[in-house]
Amino acid sequence: MRIISFVPHFAALTARHHPIINSHKFHPILRPLLSYNSVPHQIMATSVSAEEPRKRTCKSNNTNSSSRAEKKRKSANSDIELLQNWIEHDNHAYHVDTFLTSAKAYQIRIRLVSWYRANRRQLPWRGDPGPYDGSTVGYAASASSTKTSSMGKKKNGGKNNGNGKDIRSFFGGSSKAKREETINEPEEEKKEESDVTESTSRELTAYGVWVSEIMLQQTRVEAVIKYWIKWMDSFPTVHSLANATPEEVNAHWAGLGFYRRARLLHAGAKRVVDEYGGIVPNTVDELMKIEGIGRYTASAIASIAYGVEVPVVDGNVCRVLSRLTGIANHIKAPVMKDEIGWILAEKVVKARSSSASTNTDDKLGTPGEVNQALMELGATYCSPAGSGIDTNDPLVDFYASTKLGRAIGCVTMCDEGATKDRIEDLVAKGAFSTDKNKSRCRLCELNGASNAFYSISDRITADLSTSPSARLETVSAIAGHACLPIPPPKKAKREEVLAVAVISSRVADDDRPRWLMVKRPSEGLLAGQWEFPNVEVWNSAKADDKKEKTEKSKTIEVPLIDPLLRSKALTSFIGDILDESIAKQKRKQIKDAPITHIFSHVCHTMWLEYNHLDEDIAVSRR
Repeated sequence: MRIISFVPHFAALTARHHPIINSHKFHPILRPLLSYNSVPHQIMATSVSAEEPRKRTCKSNNTNSSSRAEKKRKSANSDIELLQNWIEHDNHAYHVDTFLTSAKAYQIRIRLVSWYRANRRQLPWRGDPGPYDGSTVGYAASASSTKTSSMGKKKNGGKNNGNGKDIRSFFGGSSKAKREETINEPEEEKKEESDVTESTSRELTAYGVWVSEIMLQQTRVEAVIKYWIKWMDSFPTVHSLANATPEEVNAHWAGLGFYRRARLLHAGAKRVVDEYGGIVPNTVDELMKIEGIGRYTASAIASIAYGVEVPVVDGNVCRVLSRLTGIANHIKAPVMKDEIGWILAEKVVKARSSSASTNTDDKLGTPGEVNQALMELGATYCSPAGSGIDTNDPLVDFYASTKLGRAIGCVTMCDEGATKDRIEDLVAKGAFSTDKNKSRCRLCELNGASNAFYSISDRITADLSTSPSARLETVSAIAGHACLPIPPPKKAKREEVLAVAVISSRVADDDRPRWLMVKRPSEGLLAGQWEFPNVEVWNSAKADDKKEKTEKSKTIEVPLIDPLLRSKALTSFIGDILDESIAKQKRKQIKDAPITHIFSHVCHTMWLEYNHLDEDIAVSRR
């Protein structure tokens, strides 16, 4: 059943396998450093000839050069061995045993907590005073500059904007100016994401964390800040939210999108009041009984608000874990985000020193701090644009991604035949293996290591061709970091073509124009929201073309529906709302082209028809 009404405003329409390229150059790690820089000498009036000191100096320089070359050869051999083991591994335990041992997990935890305490963003739900600004745009621009500078290109007069810069500069009050310099945004959006200032800090509460986590689902931190503050001002407690009307809840949520989150948050508050006396539960199991709270949200509330030692895994955390442990899969893979990813994160959250006396140190941090540090790192230095080599990154020494990248660079660009042939054979076997009985790593995608190897190798070759003076070691490390985790498979959005009626009238002695609106069903997309009457005239999910159904990664072509068919379908729909004579009145197509609105999983192509009804219309709700 749809509810219909005329409303007095117009703002309701919202709602491979291939050979590795050879090079005539040896990898610098493998090439002995045979040259030396001559050093000027002062010739003394002694019995020793002037040539003798020069010979001793020459010998010393050659000795140091040979020593450096030997260290690099050993490092290269170690990386090659690591690469070979990574390509051949067939069990997910390899990632933990190699890259996330108990000792490494402890070191990672210490580094994360120290970095987080010094550099974390100031956010209201963390109990911080203002100003607040959660933007990471300034960081992204700086990270890009770091990469460019590392690869030998100069920008802004050759200055490295990202090298040595404290992370707080990316989140401070000047970030708005940085965004204006780097992104051409509408003024309204710039204003929306500007700093929010409060003179006093707010208390960190389980309810506040709950609200923030629901708002942050598929929404940027900087966009959430002002909505969270407004929400907490109007609904400061669980009881006040439970007593609010659906209209009040929707009004405070308007602009955040995904309104189902607001409905579930409202329903969850009522359950907390009815079953828990208004006190948010402090265990993951009990929290997951509340509407709209899954494992991630429950773990976030429990660890941040109550200090429960549980991991929290989202896309940012999965990216950090993938790069730390060399997982050749995408972060949306169920085995990563729903299963083993939680085991890996738990290793860090529960990490302890082998010395019992140090396990009570404050430097370990709370579980909430560790979880938030992982998420914060994934949004900043370990974002998709992260380089993996920034010295300000607290985990720069622990990434398997950069180690593997350097090893692949060594194999790709050197002429050492035996090593190169051996690695190429291993990669090829992995890429074309069809043995179903072979043991496989559950964490990595099928043939994931081989595919990642090719992607990294290709990127190294491409980057060196555009920046021939760049250091191979640096380019390779960045390439490895950029290609892990691997990109998720692309899935085309569902396409829907809608015919929309925009009908205005004057109602019952009121001179103001009114617009005919219908209320959407209580379930599904934009549930319970008001919109112009519309009817679906084509849906890609229902299309009969089998080729279109099977080729999900291909862009769907939206057909041009006959205007007469669109209008006929719309007239039939309106006839169920208004008198048939009114529904059949001619409507004018507003534009020659449709309006497109893109959601996360569906794209609406809307053809608009307009008509103004001269006579008064009394519309009953039905």
